This record gives sequence, structure tokens and C-alpha cells, in this order.
Amino acid sequence: MSRRKAEAERTRESILDAAETQFLAQGVSRTTLAHIATAAGVTRGAIYWHFEDKAAVFDALLERVRVPLDDIVDEAVLRLGHAPTQCLQEIAHGALSAICYNLPLQRAATIVLHRCEKLEDDHPRISMITQLSEYSKARVEQLFEQAKLSGQLRQGLSAASARRQFHSFLIGICFDWLQDPQQFALADEYKSMVETLMRGLLVE
Repeated sequence: MSRRKAEAERTRESILDAAETQFLAQGVSRTTLAHIATAAGVTRGAIYWHFEDKAAVFDALLERVRVPLDDIVDEAVLRLGHAPTQCLQEIAHGALSAICYNLPLQRAATIVLHRCEKLEDDHPRISMITQLSEYSKARVEQLFEQAKLSGQLRQGLSAASARRQFHSFLIGICFDWLQDPQQFALADEYKSMVETLMRGLLVE
């Protein structure tokens, strides 16, 4: 990579870092390109060199966050696919652990859940943080179907409904905790929270 190209890439990353800081501090709608430029120590022209507008900055910020849910599901299925309820518990542990310890993901999720007024239809990258992928949905629902066939799923609960409740519970925990991560130590409590979730979905 040439020096000029390397400098351009560093400038682009510094703009995204500044945008993340500003979005977290005051929300997406209240943040202007001027705010971002000042925080990054660049001109607005430098931002326009890399991005068409603020929406493009926002999209690029989400693009650089790799949500690991598919990997979490695959790893759990590989190790515990023969035991669907244990596998589901491991997936829930992995998802909440990622929010606790993956700081770029944590910051992006905070922006999406608490600092963002944009619609998912307009910004599909948002759904990568707030939704399971179609792939993960299918795998999780399949695990609940296996649990149902083995008599482990609560009576009257379909695999699809269990998957929706599973997802909603996890998103609810993330939404609540990210409002103020100092309110409690999620890293210390998420395993007991997942145990509560699984008790509600499965036959004891």
C-alpha cells in the first residue's frame, strides 16, 4: 500500500472513530458532519472525500463491526448439537458474552439501540445487531424443534415461538444493560439470566 493510500485509510478510520464517539455522546440525529470533523481534527471536505453524507458515515461505522452470531451458533452446534437444550444455552451465553467483552460491538449496539432514530428498512446493517441472521434463525429454530421432538420443550410452545421468545429475551437484556452498563455487571449475571430464560422455555 502506498503512503498516500495508507494516510487516506488512516483518515477514514479516524473519521469513523470520531463519528462513533459523537453518535454515542449525543445521538445520530443531533450529530452533524461539523461535529465529526472537529472531533476527528479534519475538515468537512475531508469527510466528503470519503463519504457522501452522514448516512454513509453511519453505514460505514456499522460495516466495520462484525457481529459474531453465526459463528457462535456454528461453534455451539458443532460441540453440542446432539444436546439441543445445552446448545441453545451455549448460544445465549455466547451472544451475551460478546456484548460484554466485544467493545466495538458493544458501542455499535449502544448506538443502534439507544442513540439512533433511523429505520431498519432504510439501514439494513442495523438488523445485523438487532436481529438474528436468517441462517441463525433457522439453526436456532431447528434446535428448538429437536427439543420439542424429545419432549423437552414446554407443552403448547412451537419451535418458532420459542425461537422468537429466545431472541426477544436476549435483545431485552442487551437493551436494558446498554442504557447504563454501570447499573449492574452483566458479565457476572448473564449465566443466571440465561438459566431463567431456559426454565421458561423447557420442561423441567
